[in-house]
Amino acid sequence: MVITGMGIVSPLGLDLRTFWYLLSKGCSGIKPITSFDTSPFSASLAGEITDFDPTDFIQPKKARRMGRVSQFAVASALMASRDAALNLDQEDRHRVGVCFGTSVGGLKEAFEAHDSMLAKQYKHTNPFTMTTTFPNAVSAEVSIALGTHGECETYSIGCSSTANAIGRAYDLIRSHDVDIVIAGGAEAPLHPTIFSAMDAGRTLAPDQGGTIRNLPRPFDQARCGIVLGEGAGCLILEEQQHAERRGAPIYAELEGWAFTTDAYSMARPDETGKEHRRAIECALSSAHWFPEEVDYINACGLGTVELDLIETMAIKQAMGAAAYRVPVSSFKAALGHAFAASGAFQLIGTVLALQHQFIPPTLHLTQPDPQCDLDYVARIGRARAMQRAMINSFGFGGKNIVIAVSRVDVPVSQQELVHESLGTYHEPLAAAALAKSGHYDLRPPATLIETAHELRALNAYRSSDANDRSGVCAGVSENTADRREVYGTS
Repeated sequence: MVITGMGIVSPLGLDLRTFWYLLSKGCSGIKPITSFDTSPFSASLAGEITDFDPTDFIQPKKARRMGRVSQFAVASALMASRDAALNLDQEDRHRVGVCFGTSVGGLKEAFEAHDSMLAKQYKHTNPFTMTTTFPNAVSAEVSIALGTHGECETYSIGCSSTANAIGRAYDLIRSHDVDIVIAGGAEAPLHPTIFSAMDAGRTLAPDQGGTIRNLPRPFDQARCGIVLGEGAGCLILEEQQHAERRGAPIYAELEGWAFTTDAYSMARPDETGKEHRRAIECALSSAHWFPEEVDYINACGLGTVELDLIETMAIKQAMGAAAYRVPVSSFKAALGHAFAASGAFQLIGTVLALQHQFIPPTLHLTQPDPQCDLDYVARIGRARAMQRAMINSFGFGGKNIVIAVSRVDVPVSQQELVHESLGTYHEPLAAAALAKSGHYDLRPPATLIETAHELRALNAYRSSDANDRSGVCAGVSENTADRREVYGTS
């Protein structure tokens, strides 16, 4: 089972190249929320996407009839299909499936519709309210956009929904029910009612003293909660021989997965971590790996006191002595916790890490928790030879999923996502450029030699508007005009 294409809509970019460029350099997509007033709440940060225009990918009329979560999903699926060089006119569309995960689906649109109905006394209700709020819309809109006729399913089991969708896609292909599955996850939870509920449950990392904004800090002694995010990620999965017959690029092999449940609490993980441990052990068994063969673990790394400690304990129990050898890092410090979409960010980032033999860092880890004593690749990314990696996705309600992926020694037919730099790293210039770009972590990876050109590109990505992205990030991102031409929305 191989991954032949990927697409992403994230707080760190709206394409793979920009996403990897910023993630690998230790940049943060966390910033103050702009879409609503956060003054009534104790928190004010999120991994908010402010430069996404759905009409870059979707005809304006269709886009208006979709919820934001479905817009994210369709955009990521179109990019993944293009990345995989997938021409569905040359495939049996009845053997192409869709599996997508979402946790809250169109809940944002449901709350907006409710507010509008009250304000207008139930007159002039949007006729598309129901179809934008159904969780089913996420997978359905992807299927409609791409014209697939195989199984089309939405999984909603909380934060691990995307991992569930990926695992079920793996099962569908193994059972020979389909040849290709378009799999991923999407989430758009940034609405004041959802934010208020999370704040009331004391799960969000609060601002300190009303002025100091607290960042997500997985495995840090000062960690105190999550920071929400949003976005989508999609992967094209297919049987390896099928991919090779059509000459598809191959990123990685999906070798196994496992799913366990705590049966303990909706809001808190089982403090023994036994089901988290069992999920890791079962994933190892599914992939036919020994613990010593794992080269990297992408952690759930939520940034809460309980779960980070339980995840650390589960890794140590499942991996034995190998736990202290294998590097572990969390992307949530850079992207926030985008519920189901986090699983897509994790898998895509891990696949790119395997491809480039480089581990993105766990940001903001400045005071290691003595009880979280593994190698968390703190603050600075690391070059490392890697063949096999595991992704932990643990969700509310005790849903624990672990996915096993491995590197495939087949070159991907596209430009390098990270360009080899020339010159000398200049620390003051780096600090100035990153500070101006709006990033909070001012320590780019020392293992990558930075140049003034790269730093100017990084600054341009954050300062430019959505219509002026040509040449950003060393020429790696697409501008609006390019997208609209490619996806036929101009």
